[in-house]
Amino acid sequence: MTGQGSGAAPGPAPRRRPDASMTLLVEVVERPLDPGYAAAAERRRSREATGSEASRRGPRRRRAAVTAAMALVAGLLVTGAASALTRPSDPDDRAALVSDIERRTADADDAAAQAAALRAQVQAQQDALLAGDDDAPTRDPGLLVASGTTAVTGPGLVVTVSDGPGATGDGASDPRDVDPDVDARVQDGDLQRVANGLWSSGAEAVAINGQRLTAATAIRSAGGAVLVNFRPLSPPYRVEAVGSPNALAASFALTPAARWLQALSDQYGIGVQVSTSDELDLPALDAQRLYSARVPEEQEPTP
Repeated sequence: MTGQGSGAAPGPAPRRRPDASMTLLVEVVERPLDPGYAAAAERRRSREATGSEASRRGPRRRRAAVTAAMALVAGLLVTGAASALTRPSDPDDRAALVSDIERRTADADDAAAQAAALRAQVQAQQDALLAGDDDAPTRDPGLLVASGTTAVTGPGLVVTVSDGPGATGDGASDPRDVDPDVDARVQDGDLQRVANGLWSSGAEAVAINGQRLTAATAIRSAGGAVLVNFRPLSPPYRVEAVGSPNALAASFALTPAARWLQALSDQYGIGVQVSTSDELDLPALDAQRLYSARVPEEQEPTP
């Protein structure tokens, strides 16, 4: 009685796990490996992961080393090429090159003079042989003049174009250093415009510094030089046109070539001088090339 009156009411008893009586089976299911085996397996996985990461880092390091080596070699090559381009040329080499060019130019001039003399002899002999032959073909003077195969003498117009005061193409500098935006030199295109303007004005024959112009003539540039008939010319450029002086002067003044020359003179200071002449001597073209030929119908042999 006393014990029941003084003590507190008992609480519910703790519940037991259903598998409390199967401790061995629980241990086998939840922990199939011995702790020592599990630790060994964990250490093995750790070593394998570390080795795999190292093997992945190896090729990357080798590729980075190869790339760095290639970049170093390319940098050395570019540096060497740049230094070679900026290195000033040897004055002795340049003098030897200029001397060789002058010698070969003189040889070409001598050969051209000899060829002209031989052509004159051949023409004289042909004229002598055909003088007494009534059936001999006659030569068309207009065709000979247009083809440049004969020299032309007569009055005409002379257009002289010279480099401006700020020209850099004096032959002493590298043509690659020329800035086309501020260059005051006469270009091949300028001479082309002048020649075309004279032809359109009625010129019968045109020559630039003694080089006869024909339908097959090329006026172009190579480096800092202007070539006409593949011969280098030096300024000033004297463009001669045979024809009526007054008519040529009046017509040429209205051509786009005249306006172009005026613009060059105003913008770059290029010298332009137009004058008439009572007598101009235009030589024949040095080199002749036969492209095609045919026999006139009235002179074809009968079968």
